[in-house]
Amino acid sequence: MSPFMSARRKASGRVLPWLFLAYVVAFLDRTNINYAALTMNEELGFTAEIFGLGAGLFAIGYWLLEIPGAILAERWNAKLWIVRIMITWGIVGMLFAFVQAPWQFYLLRFLLGLAEAGFVPAALVMLGHWFPERDRAQAVSWFYIGLPVSQVIGGPLASWLLGVKWLGLSGWKWLFIVEGAMAVVLGLLMLLFLTNRPEDARWLSEEEKRALREQLEAERRAKAGAGHGSWALALRDSIVWRVAISMFLLGIGFYGFNYFVASITKQISGLTNASVGWLLVIPFSLAAITMYLNGRHSDATGERRWHTVLSWFVGGLGLLLLAYGPHHHPAWLLVWLSIAAVGLNAYFGAFWAIPQTFLSGVVAASGIGLINMIGNIGGFVGPYVTGAIRDRAGSFDLAILLWVIALVLAAALILSLPKEKSVPKEKSSTKEKSSTAETKS
Repeated sequence: MSPFMSARRKASGRVLPWLFLAYVVAFLDRTNINYAALTMNEELGFTAEIFGLGAGLFAIGYWLLEIPGAILAERWNAKLWIVRIMITWGIVGMLFAFVQAPWQFYLLRFLLGLAEAGFVPAALVMLGHWFPERDRAQAVSWFYIGLPVSQVIGGPLASWLLGVKWLGLSGWKWLFIVEGAMAVVLGLLMLLFLTNRPEDARWLSEEEKRALREQLEAERRAKAGAGHGSWALALRDSIVWRVAISMFLLGIGFYGFNYFVASITKQISGLTNASVGWLLVIPFSLAAITMYLNGRHSDATGERRWHTVLSWFVGGLGLLLLAYGPHHHPAWLLVWLSIAAVGLNAYFGAFWAIPQTFLSGVVAASGIGLINMIGNIGGFVGPYVTGAIRDRAGSFDLAILLWVIALVLAAALILSLPKEKSVPKEKSSTKEKSSTAETKS
């Protein structure tokens, strides 16, 4: 095996699992209010609009520090930035157990957004330091698989915790305490065991480090004309803005769905809180599998746009069926939820490989930060508008229709992007070394 191939394999086993676990816990803490709402809203007297506004305020806090966090990750240390984020958001997450009034809920959601700001760009920057373009969509998919897996874990965990009453505290309070503590513990473990860059890896040989570094540097030089300089270049790049606005439109439906899916499922099915949690395991398990397969196929073909857009079309179809399809049997509901969850999650690897296909260095980090920042404005609009529509209309149907329209517009923007460049092949010198090594063996 060539040094480059060996380094790729080791990086997959040593870097991806930590970032995957971090995103599982991140999304647990970001969306656990989806399950807490099943009992918290009634206990505290929160309407759907109050809940939706609080859910969306996370995005405002996230918005304020997103680009600075992305630049810090590139210029300073992505690992330490991620560790800081995890410990901070874990502490804030545990404080939700003591919420008594709407203003406290709003404040903590805003602070949680501030605490987590820069996490996704920092993780994507770190993946860019470890994985060449030919592997990036698959690596990003492994990271983002943490999102549907968090729902797979979160449903049963919430079903159990909502039913307990330890030390006189309601189950929804323990949901926040347990999942916040998980972030703090994982952050400390990552401080000890996660490696920031290839040159810091004691588990790579010097030859492996050199082979991986040469491949990554060759890609950076090839993209230098697209901007490897000032972060301000990202603000003037039309590709960055088209991707960012598409992310905003996607965020309306994506976050609306993820913050309200438990409430939607309960309203349609009439199932118990515990049954809702277990039912949602199936759609999000399928979403995790599909996300990996779509990212892998995107890497194999080098195609990004259609792997993103077709995913969104599938998600939109599932949402329309969820709102307007037959629900006379729980099996239909399960099918519609599965189609929606698959479509709203499968795109991640291909989508996040798009900016790093055209940009590199600080420009790529800033572009990713801008895209995520704009996308999180959709993360405010979606939940708040969804809650407001639910209170006024008495159902989620019109809100879901809004999600679908936003998805179609987002898809049009992605299709307006230039066709991707061919996937860079491994350098011939590296291949020759591999052939020589195999001959010698």
